[in-house]
Amino acid sequence: MSEAATVAQALNALGEAPAWILLDLMLPDGSGIKVLQHVQAEKLASKVCIVTGCHSELLNEAYNAGAEYTFVKPLDVDRLMKVMTAA
Repeated sequence: MSEAATVAQALNALGEAPAWILLDLMLPDGSGIKVLQHVQAEKLASKVCIVTGCHSELLNEAYNAGAEYTFVKPLDVDRLMKVMTAA
């Protein structure tokens, strides 16, 4: 398991193709959409779950870019765990 605080760190960590990516849309150096687009372009087998406090326009953009699940902050950890264990 690895952690990234920025778009740049996340893109560097994706070489491992994790099973799950929990991704915020608002990162210090840009949008998490860029990370999501990279996952899709590289056809990584990772499932992407958006965890954000953003408004619906960005959530729609995330779905269109390939996000499988979205969670709006504050995070419902029980629901997140159910999604991750069921998939």
